[in-house]
Amino acid sequence: MSLPGAATDTRPAHSGAAPAMPRAAMERLLRDVQADLADYAGLNDLLDAQFAGALRHDAQAMESLAGRIVAVVDQLDARRQFRVGLLARLTGGATPSVPALVAQWPAARRAAVQALWDRLEQAVQDCKARNLRNARLLTEQNALLARVLHGPEDTLYADA
Repeated sequence: MSLPGAATDTRPAHSGAAPAMPRAAMERLLRDVQADLADYAGLNDLLDAQFAGALRHDAQAMESLAGRIVAVVDQLDARRQFRVGLLARLTGGATPSVPALVAQWPAARRAAVQALWDRLEQAVQDCKARNLRNARLLTEQNALLARVLHGPEDTLYADA
């Protein structure tokens, strides 16, 4: 697969720009973003399966899915940490930012790199939404089970 931005021209986009990003760093960042996109797609599937398992009250499925979800999240976080460190080194310790990174890409590839990053940001938001949905369902199920097992919560003040 051809990576957008894997060009040999790493000259600054305009005079006065930050030093050009080394080609190896550009390629690594792009590979990591593409790997993240694949992992987020898989994580979305796992979160959907977790939701279905929670609806069925399938404890075995939930346990298996939890381990798989943690493994994917650990991979994603390792790449994120590497990316943050690399960006900090490339920007000379300045606060790393994606706009600053994209500005360093050769002009001919900049739009493709930005589109790839935008896809990653959307994938992250999709997973966050699914995770929140799952958390709400599990919280509601837990509260319902507590009421069934222990009765309604005692309130400090009774309704008037």
